[in-house]
Amino acid sequence: MNTVNTNEWRVIRAVIRKDLAEWIHQPRNIVITFLPSVMLFIVLILAAAAVGRNKVALVVQSDGPHAQQMAQSIENLDAFIVTLATPEQAADLLKNLQVEAVITIPASFETAYTNRQPDPVTIDINNLNLDFTNDLRRSLPDAITRFYGQQSDSPINVTVSERDMRLQDVELLQFMIVPLLVQLITVAGVINTGLAAAQEWESATIKELYLAPVKRRDLILGKLIAGWLITLAFGGATLLLAVLTGYFHPQGVYWLTAIAAVALVGLASAGLGIVIAMLARRFQRVIVIGINLTFYLFFLSGGISVIAFLPAWVRTVAHFVPTYYGVHALQMAVFYNSTDQLPLDLAVLLITAAASVGLGVLAFRRRLLA
Repeated sequence: MNTVNTNEWRVIRAVIRKDLAEWIHQPRNIVITFLPSVMLFIVLILAAAAVGRNKVALVVQSDGPHAQQMAQSIENLDAFIVTLATPEQAADLLKNLQVEAVITIPASFETAYTNRQPDPVTIDINNLNLDFTNDLRRSLPDAITRFYGQQSDSPINVTVSERDMRLQDVELLQFMIVPLLVQLITVAGVINTGLAAAQEWESATIKELYLAPVKRRDLILGKLIAGWLITLAFGGATLLLAVLTGYFHPQGVYWLTAIAAVALVGLASAGLGIVIAMLARRFQRVIVIGINLTFYLFFLSGGISVIAFLPAWVRTVAHFVPTYYGVHALQMAVFYNSTDQLPLDLAVLLITAAASVGLGVLAFRRRLLA
């Protein structure tokens, strides 16, 4: 029995070494794996720059201390990217779409404030679309409220009390990198495992494998493990890079949570790659099906927005998408050091990994017999 097991492991190791060697000598697979994620990353950078904060021109026409405090309150608000300007400069910036609004603190502000009279701060908005417009409409009153809350002699009794649910704030781009990492892991598993399996059909070596005096189970396991190791290399390197660059900051045991999520998503993707390869049996088909599938999974996992804020039907569909749980588990680990819904996330990922591996084994065996 021990001799048989030893022989089986020899076969599995031989398949793993063969697939890893072929992968190393085929840099196109690395390019194909990274290219979709790089393209998405560029899109996310542009999207974050466009919607993260609103560009405004601030015109301060009063030199009084309260006017300066109001200006400081506006400049310190996270919702704005402020450019100080004269009225003429601000008008040109707004006209040329270099800012989305002009906020003006009038010359009469200090006098009006001292005399307990209305002292309006005006805003001229380019209401190009409702998203920008509503952000500006909400943000300026927030800055004004904060200003009055800081005044000991304020004519308005305002107290600002903020209680955050999380220990730290997460930037928009930083938040969207987690779905991007899951997308990279998914495409790495599907593409690299799928191409390794499809190559056996394109090179006609599948018949040699079928006639070889080895168990088909060992061949399948070897290909799955090889694809999984390649996927872990992509996922692990990217996770480490995100930590070193300050995007992610897991602590203590939450490193294990993050690694477990990456490993399970990678295993599920490798199994899915085998299934796609057995159905497609051609390089081009595997690439097209795999990349398109991972794009859909990316968007349904919260790639462009928080799923909870999307329409009800999207939320319903997302809860049937396994990568949604991978994204949630990683977000809790790398941002918030939390175990919120961790048992559910890991259970779904584990079941998905087992199911995809099972389907991959079944598909491979059926194609060998076909």
